[in-house]
Parts: sequence; structure tokens; C-alpha cells
Amino acid sequence: MPAAASLHAPDADLLVEAAMGVHCPLKAPNALIADFIQYFAQRSAERGESVDTQVMRDIAHDFLQTHPLTMLSFHECRRLLNEAEGRELPPFERIVTEPLRPLFPHFGNTPSPVTPITHPLLSRRIIPGLISAISAMLGQDKTDIYRHLSERLERTHLNPITGEPNWPVILADPETHKMMTDIQVASITHFADFDRRIAWLVAMIDAHMAPVKTIQDRDWQFSERHAIALMLAFSKSLRIALGDYGSNGISQRYGPEMVSFLARFFSALDAAAHHANVSA
Repeated sequence: MPAAASLHAPDADLLVEAAMGVHCPLKAPNALIADFIQYFAQRSAERGESVDTQVMRDIAHDFLQTHPLTMLSFHECRRLLNEAEGRELPPFERIVTEPLRPLFPHFGNTPSPVTPITHPLLSRRIIPGLISAISAMLGQDKTDIYRHLSERLERTHLNPITGEPNWPVILADPETHKMMTDIQVASITHFADFDRRIAWLVAMIDAHMAPVKTIQDRDWQFSERHAIALMLAFSKSLRIALGDYGSNGISQRYGPEMVSFLARFFSALDAAAHHANVSA
């Protein structure tokens, strides 16, 4: 099949799925790139410029062959999409892990980002251990309160068409922000002895690691460097909130002593990040 045709044509399993009325949303890049080539050619023609669309299609075809999404079945595609969007997680876990999404790899072997990163990527296998660690630091009573609140927020913000939770709206809800700030503050108060608590976090997550699902995760291990990257991402919004001196600011809600404690925490975290060559 010519490259131009294959750029537009679905693969065999997708043809079967289309006949069944389903499609893989992760294969949308194929159609999107094809539409872009056509759009680019039209706009170039309007400016009196010529574009060799066949060359663009050949390059796009070669690029798509490097992309693992072209080989996914519908069910695997849906599983990955749900996983990436946190749909498989209960509401509390979905909210708590939201700050870590930039650290999770996207669909396995996708090409590396153009901009170099200086933080290690995390595996989603850490989520059970992270939730166990946060629950231990919060205590069972507070954890139950936040779980119920998360479930209520999910029920409150349902998409009227699909009936599914509207996560962008949930995450932007002031109650969600307040709850997440409370969780961050309560967790960080346990880091007075920073090195000891980081070691505890590594041990806790390692002990509760989820089973291996992919070849890439088989030899992956959670380390101190991963823990530092995790804490940088987990506390990022709290660091920003320290500059808010309004009625909802950290000083007003938790007192000046907490502001001083958090400042010491971030100083220790930044020193550890610098030593480990990790950035948020």
C-alpha cells in the first residue's frame, strides 16, 4: 500500500472494530496528521507557495511506524487511555495523583520529548504505595473524610451527555483545591526529618508496588531519586500557595509557624533535588 494511502487507511483490527461501531481514540494522531498535511498544503497554496504533500505523507508514515499506538487493539487502547486519564482510579486516588501526571510516561514507548528532562519518570505501579503512605500520614479518619469528599465531588460534576465524571471541572473546584492543600500540608508535616522520611517513603512505596503490566516496568525500581521527583511534583502547588497572603493563603489558614515549617521543608527538598540532579 502506498505511504499516502496507508496514512489514511485504518489497520485490519480497526476495520473490524469500525464495523462493530467502536474505534480506538488513541489512533486519532493518524487522522490528525493527515488532516494537517491537507490543511498546510491549502494554506501554502493561498500564499502562492508549493508544498510536496507526498514527501510530507512519506515522512508522516515513517513517523507513525515508530509509534506503538499503531499496533494496539481496541481493548488495549482503551485500557491505556483510561489509565492515562486516571479513569480506572477511585476519585480520591485520582485527585491525589493528579500533580504527578507529568512524571508518568505516556503509553510506553512514545518518542522522547524534544526538551530534555532532568527528572526520572515514575511508573504507575507506585500508586498503591503512594496512597498507603499518604493514608498513613493522614490517619484513617482523615483519609475516610477525604475519600467521601472526593466521591461527592465526582458525583456533583458529571458530564450531562456521557454521565462520566468531568475531571477538569472536578480538579478546578475550590473544594478540591482546599482538600488537596490540606492533604499536602498534613503529609509534609511528617518531613521534619527529611532524609529519614524520604527513606520511609521509598520503603513504603516499594513494599506496595503494583504487579508488573508491561515489559518496560519489569526491571523498574523506585529509588530515592524518584521519591525526590515525586515530592517536587506533589508539593508544587503548595509552594506556589505560600506566596498567597489572602484569606485563603497558607498563613491565614495554618498560621505563620506552618509557613516557616514549609519554608524549611522546601529548602531541604531543593537541596536534595540539587544533589540528585532532579528538577520539577
